[in-house]
Amino acid sequence: MSSLSIIDLFDCKSIESLPTTLGDLKHLTQLKLDRCENLKGLPQTIGNISSLSILDLSYCKSIESLPTTLGDLKHLTQLKLRGCENLKELPQTIGNISSLSILDLSHCKSIESLPTTLGDLKHLRELFLQGYENLKELPQTIGNISSLSILDLSYYKSIESLPRTLGDLKHLTKLCLQGCDNLKELAKTIQNISSLSIFYWSYCKSIESLPTTLGDLKHFTKLKLGGCENLKELLQTI
Repeated sequence: MSSLSIIDLFDCKSIESLPTTLGDLKHLTQLKLDRCENLKGLPQTIGNISSLSILDLSYCKSIESLPTTLGDLKHLTQLKLRGCENLKELPQTIGNISSLSILDLSHCKSIESLPTTLGDLKHLRELFLQGYENLKELPQTIGNISSLSILDLSYYKSIESLPRTLGDLKHLTKLCLQGCDNLKELAKTIQNISSLSIFYWSYCKSIESLPTTLGDLKHFTKLKLGGCENLKELLQTI
């Protein structure tokens, strides 16, 4: 089917593997495999689908690894891996997907580290990292993602501090940190994110004070601090 442009296998729970001939679909733009709970992985030939722009593997709970050829998908704009709870790591080659604009890695509970090559995704606009339990820290290279506008770290329970390079995200408009129970403080460089307008910091139970530099963020429209039960006071600079 050489002209096929969309494959939607949503909720096909009995599929365990895909044929290698998938790589022959040169005009495929969308591959939707969300909730294929028994799918074990993708064939290496997926890297041959040069026109692919959307790959959705959300809640594919049996996938443990991704092929390195993922980095060959030069026109991929959306990669959705939400709820892939047995996925252990991302390939370093992910940094080669130069057109990627949306990356959803939420609730990938088995991931313990992220590749430094994330910083090579120069056109990434939205990064979702909700619900992490074993990932201790973000790579410092996250500050290189110059086009990032939304960073969602909600309920990232294992994080204790944010990388200092967060302040390099000059186009960040929305930062979500609600439910980060062990996050004790913000990086002081947050004052450098002059475009930040929405900041959710609710239910961060370890927070006792706010950085004085918060008052330097002139474009705030929403600030949520509900449920920060150890926060003792608001700043004069607010």
